[in-house]
Amino acid sequence: MTDPIITGSWIDVVHLNAREGVYWNRMTLAYSDEDWAVLLRHLRRDLGIEILILQNLVSHGLAIYPSRIYTQQWQTRNCADPLGAIMRAASTEGIAMYIGVGASPSGIAEEARELKAVSEEILARYGDEASFTGWYMTTEMYFEQGLLMPDQIARGAALSEVWQALTPDLPRLGSPFFLGGNCYVASEERLVEELKRLGLTVIAYQDGVGCGSGRATPVPPENNRRLYAALRAAHDRAGVTLWANTEAFVFENAIWAQPLLPAPFERLRRQIEEAAPHVDRIVSYTVPGLLTSQTICPDLGAPATESLYQEYRRYLQKLRPSA
Repeated sequence: MTDPIITGSWIDVVHLNAREGVYWNRMTLAYSDEDWAVLLRHLRRDLGIEILILQNLVSHGLAIYPSRIYTQQWQTRNCADPLGAIMRAASTEGIAMYIGVGASPSGIAEEARELKAVSEEILARYGDEASFTGWYMTTEMYFEQGLLMPDQIARGAALSEVWQALTPDLPRLGSPFFLGGNCYVASEERLVEELKRLGLTVIAYQDGVGCGSGRATPVPPENNRRLYAALRAAHDRAGVTLWANTEAFVFENAIWAQPLLPAPFERLRRQIEEAAPHVDRIVSYTVPGLLTSQTICPDLGAPATESLYQEYRRYLQKLRPSA
């Protein structure tokens, strides 16, 4: 179990879905090194964020860092290397960084070779940063009939093998997609076997409550109790760390895949409290642009971000008066 607070978050330079990320893409693409430093200082000191997970290295075929593998880079006019700026700021603030690698149209063997080269490039460029903590598999798995799909296990296992060979001591994280009300464990024995074959050391299951905000039948926050309790025993047996990925958003106008807006605080609080007794850590998609202060990071996210930030700060200070 863990305290009912968010201690980790994903972070984007460019959200993969331009429509969903419109309220922060417009800012992060123009961020300077100092802007990234201000954001990470805010995340650590005001919100208690200990871990950041980079969502992706490449978006729409364009890299977010100067790469020799990907020949085109996003035009971030005020920052030549956003990934470097984020990692340096994370090192300064004592934030642990997981770097997102994955998503290739190739077959499994070809993908593993390509992503091995990408991982080697990241290690060469940023491996000496104190914040460099682990890897994140950006390709999102999902459950079907209570179990992971064989091709997903094979893809994850191939990438895990690459990372284990390169950096045997670093954790390897995955975050399966939208389990929500459909999550159940068809066979604990099978899931234990799947987790061992997968080779990831940490899994942060998405709770689906935010995604459910764009569906006819929303996923209730109370589902988190069943979701994570069902996974706990299998994770303990497999020796794989269990995190909750608490979705902090709603879709604008309650329409699927529209821009992401901050969730109501009471819904988010229930998500956190229901998950906390069963998991080792609560992380969220996403704190930047949804829970951050509009005063400290102007226009990062919609104006309602300030209200959620203030409510969550009050909640956090009740639990941790020194925060």
